[in-house]
Amino acid sequence: MSQHQFSEQVLAFANASSLDELPEVVDVERAAPVNPPEKTQMKFVGRSYAEAYEEAESFVTVVDDFAVKHGPGRFADLSRIVDFGAGWGRITRTLLTKVAPTQILALDVDPEMTALLNVSLPGVNALTISPQPPSVLGQGAVDAAVAFSVFSHLSGPAHEAWAAEFGRVIAPGGIVAITVLDASFFATVAGAQEAVRVDNAKGFAENLATTFPDIEAAQRGYANGEIQYAGSGGGEIRTGDYYGWAVAPPSYIERVWGAAGFTVVEWIPSGTVVSQAVVVMVRGPHAASPTTVARTLARRVGPLLRRELRRGVGAGRRLAGTWARRKQG
Repeated sequence: MSQHQFSEQVLAFANASSLDELPEVVDVERAAPVNPPEKTQMKFVGRSYAEAYEEAESFVTVVDDFAVKHGPGRFADLSRIVDFGAGWGRITRTLLTKVAPTQILALDVDPEMTALLNVSLPGVNALTISPQPPSVLGQGAVDAAVAFSVFSHLSGPAHEAWAAEFGRVIAPGGIVAITVLDASFFATVAGAQEAVRVDNAKGFAENLATTFPDIEAAQRGYANGEIQYAGSGGGEIRTGDYYGWAVAPPSYIERVWGAAGFTVVEWIPSGTVVSQAVVVMVRGPHAASPTTVARTLARRVGPLLRRELRRGVGAGRRLAGTWARRKQG
């Protein structure tokens, strides 16, 4: 009687170690999930542990409130929420204080990060996506989406492509909350450039100083409603052709997301709730017409843009003065 011959791969699978028990679905009310290494936290968000989670909590809390005010209702009552550009999962973890893991889709371009989420947050649906849409999500399949510090790094073409994709996958009446860099970022870059000029810059400041060599030109483009993008890249996957520093004026957001079917209902300047500006949008039943978008821009964006530019210029002057005083000292 002949003995069946197994392939080497079958034997390798069969001889691998076995789990003692199945992993339990994450329950943050029972036990806080394990954190990634601190260097991973710092790499993605520039903060770690309490400081990283504090910002995430502020963002999720205010968006949840706006979902009640403008959108489909509390996160807890929704069927599907997307954490777009989830990274190591600080926003996903914070969402778990409000919703069940099966309600969350955590999307990222980095397979190491989605693997981390699937291991550290069992039960959450973590999916690896391509840098450019389309995604695998169905039309109108999502009730809400959040994207913290994602669109603040996307080039114009990437931003516009994903805005259109969100217009496809978000259900009518659904809500999207993103963060963007606003006019105050120019002041931050100007401060870094001044630090380099007086030989008082290190690491991050040195890199940031190269972002917009001509600050005035970037500010003019911003005032004209054009996204200002400087490709820097962020590793092998986040390449500079689509990933870097992106400063998006309100008129650009209104135009791009309006064409995708969204109406901007809240714009919170950077430094108010979190370090970046928070933009909340609601999906309408149809894509907005160009006439509707133009009227919305004239009514809403003009006063806001003027305030932002005054704020950015004033902050830039204050930073320049600070660097000059340090040099003199």
